Amino acid sequence: MKIPRLARISHGAPSRDATRAGRSKPQQKGHGKCGLATALGLLLLCGPAAATVSVEFQLGAVRVPPGSVGVLVADADGDGFSRPADHPGAALERGARIGDDVIVAVLPWRALEEWGSQGGFADHLAVLDYETLGVAEGDRLALHVFPARSEGDELRPGEPHLTYRGDEIGDLASTSTMEFALPADGGAHLLAVLGPESGGGADLDAIDLTALPYESGSGSFARELSQTARHTYFLRLPAAGFLRISGPPVAGLVAELFGPDGALVASSEGSIAFAEELSAGFHKLVLRQADGAVGVLPYAFDFGNVDIRVVVPDVAVGRLRGRLAGFGRVGGAPGQMATVLSNRARPVNGFAGVANRGDRPDRLRIFGGRGNPFFRTVYFAPGNVTAAMVGRGFVSPRPLVAGVPPLVVRARFVPNRRRLVRRVGQREIVARRIFPTLVRATATGSPAAPDAARLRLQVR
Repeated sequence: MKIPRLARISHGAPSRDATRAGRSKPQQKGHGKCGLATALGLLLLCGPAAATVSVEFQLGAVRVPPGSVGVLVADADGDGFSRPADHPGAALERGARIGDDVIVAVLPWRALEEWGSQGGFADHLAVLDYETLGVAEGDRLALHVFPARSEGDELRPGEPHLTYRGDEIGDLASTSTMEFALPADGGAHLLAVLGPESGGGADLDAIDLTALPYESGSGSFARELSQTARHTYFLRLPAAGFLRISGPPVAGLVAELFGPDGALVASSEGSIAFAEELSAGFHKLVLRQADGAVGVLPYAFDFGNVDIRVVVPDVAVGRLRGRLAGFGRVGGAPGQMATVLSNRARPVNGFAGVANRGDRPDRLRIFGGRGNPFFRTVYFAPGNVTAAMVGRGFVSPRPLVAGVPPLVVRARFVPNRRRLVRRVGQREIVARRIFPTLVRATATGSPAAPDAARLRLQVR
């Protein structure tokens, strides 16, 4: 199939091949597949004695939204490509740098008749001077694609982007004469890839940017995922907060959520299920098929920044740390009580466990009775937290959520022997008394019904 061509111009200048030869790098043949209908052409022309190069670059029939910009960069230092999201403030203009990568060209989005319903990037780069740009023959190339950006814009923290590399494709057209790297000065070179719609076999779905970018509120998507595709969605939180992404089960589907720093935040397999407190900036949701999955996977999900999760405090009590009564009974329901026995009015321990049965993490505030003239209570968790427990409440040192082990507080009951014990001759008579102590827990960061349980001190 014929690849659409733009006007071609050749330029010449004194040769610098000898001075740049030390920087040439081995070229690698493309391999692997990504996933979409594509046509890609790269033509470099120059006169017999030229040292500057004219470049005709075309990457078309791809799913990128109008208003995207393509940025062609060269790995000038040979140490791998820099991640644009890590270099806020870098200008998207020719000759500028993203990290230590040199921007060779900034390409506007185009819609050409030959590309059908898709679009892509096509431009003629007249006079590509290696020395002026600080690049050399053999420097590897990469194309970064940025949605809703223009030439001259500055990169933002966590900037949404996808990167295309020539060694990520499986089928080079038979007319190709070069790899995805800067060629030697002189001669004419062509790099071409034809996707299925153009009669070839390349699959470039990895540069699918149709769903960018989400900024706030809620929405939903429903699509199909081929075996080689990776669908990428960018989600921007203007401030730190909650984000929920959820969809029905899909066997063979893998979902990964990445933060603005590129680190993996969470992943799920068999469904899209995330409910996370996230930092401000752009987050990336990547969907792919698991190893061994076959066929096309239809999927759907919705998302929103309204936190619909709840906090459910749950208190249980007991005379032994490992045997607490009342877990699973919330909202102050009956059956949350335990008795600890004090023989001869000696000090004795009781325990209260506090958990959160809801799916929203929160630090719980825990209250306990201070005692009365007949006994006093000292609380440990594990240090002495009595002042907080009997005052404004002791706040759990870590957030609690469903599935996280409960926080256990030890209550030390100390009977007042002067009031409870009297001596008759050689005998000590201990007053038989029962003193209830209420332990209560509530949420700190959101409304929630408190839960409470009673520890009863029985003196005998």
